Amino acid sequence: MATIVWARHGQNVANLTRTLSFRSYDGDLTELGRRQARELGRALAARQADPVRRIVSSPLRRARQTADIVASTLRLEISAELDDLREVNVGDLDGRDDPDAWEIYDHVLAAWRAGSDDVRFPGGENCRELSARLRRALCQVADAGVPAGQASLVVAHGASLRAALPALTGSPDPGADLPTGTFATLDVSGERGGRVRVAGWPAGRCDAGSADRQP
Repeated sequence: MATIVWARHGQNVANLTRTLSFRSYDGDLTELGRRQARELGRALAARQADPVRRIVSSPLRRARQTADIVASTLRLEISAELDDLREVNVGDLDGRDDPDAWEIYDHVLAAWRAGSDDVRFPGGENCRELSARLRRALCQVADAGVPAGQASLVVAHGASLRAALPALTGSPDPGADLPTGTFATLDVSGERGGRVRVAGWPAGRCDAGSADRQP
């Protein structure tokens, strides 16, 4: 089993404007987001168990900017960007920040949590497709050959991981979002279709008003 640390990017402009962001909209980190990224780097540098030896990022700007800051702290290079690590593909909602778009978004995620994983964002993906691409990305990272006792870091997104976890792990929803600038720990096997287990999830509360919120 490979140890993968999954970090959510720092706060970005889309978190403030509440703009759904998959591909067409791609905002920079805020000053708070850059500070969160620096704190994330320090927290990872202080880990004594499973130190990070490889970094992989989502191609979205907020994730890459976070990964660059963390990589500087850890004195590592970013090994790869994987398109499969993008945030949830909200399709026609991409770039929107209006109440109607968020109502559709909340409806789709509620359907997924209720077990209807074939419900699809208009012009976007359903939960089965999301889970398949995240599993593909995790297997690719797990198969990269990082030695036992060391970890790979994935810098990506929160809503995508939480939405896909029940399908990836066979376990219930973790009950809380991954706050910006924090990380979860996953045990992943690239064999047998990519077995995934949550080894650690932050215990803090969700950011106010941002439960399951994509940006």
